[in-house]
Amino acid sequence: MINVFVVDDEELTAAAHAEYVKRCPGFRVVGVALTGQAAARAIIQKSTGPEPVHLVLQDINLPDMSGLDVARTLRARRVDVDFMIVSAHRDAGTVRGATALGVVGYLIKPFTFAVFERKLASYAEYHRLLSAATPATTTFDQDELDRAFATMQDQSPPKVPKGLSPETLGSLVTALQEAGQFRSAAELAKDLGLSRVTARRYLEHLTEKGTVQRRSRHGTPGRPELEYGWNG
Repeated sequence: MINVFVVDDEELTAAAHAEYVKRCPGFRVVGVALTGQAAARAIIQKSTGPEPVHLVLQDINLPDMSGLDVARTLRARRVDVDFMIVSAHRDAGTVRGATALGVVGYLIKPFTFAVFERKLASYAEYHRLLSAATPATTTFDQDELDRAFATMQDQSPPKVPKGLSPETLGSLVTALQEAGQFRSAAELAKDLGLSRVTARRYLEHLTEKGTVQRRSRHGTPGRPELEYGWNG
């Protein structure tokens, strides 16, 4: 079982990412923190306990320190943990800083569960290959090293139905996650600057995939209106 620690300054987003982790076989959440200092303390404490953290899903913007500073702190304390950055930041400086710290992956917000699941599946294989090398002094040949690092490279992205934009799909996913309640297609369309018909198409696609729940909204006059909620 791979132990995951979620770090994000937005409580609803942190909870959504934790739920994503729980839906991925072979992974479990062992902690959630909303600040960098709280994350560092908890991960250091767990490093000597029965449930050490294997993977940190690390946001960049935190109220007390940068997510990269959290990684630097843990690296300085020689905590054996991997980092996957989960952030809307995609500027070259942030990406270079993350790369210098040896992060194993980078997820740009917003994203769908399919993208998240694919990233974690890649990490699971990477973790399996390196964990199988015991003792720590085990050496690899070139092919073995290439195979281990190749697992963290993106495979072909999941196909989005023709006519649907991955960016718009991600925006709808984020809107539903952050709403924390059921919303109608009309309400989401207004928030995101879409037509109601367009929003409905994306919501029905997410419903078919099982990531969104659909139900009738009661108490509205005339024909019952459908509303959608994140299936977390």
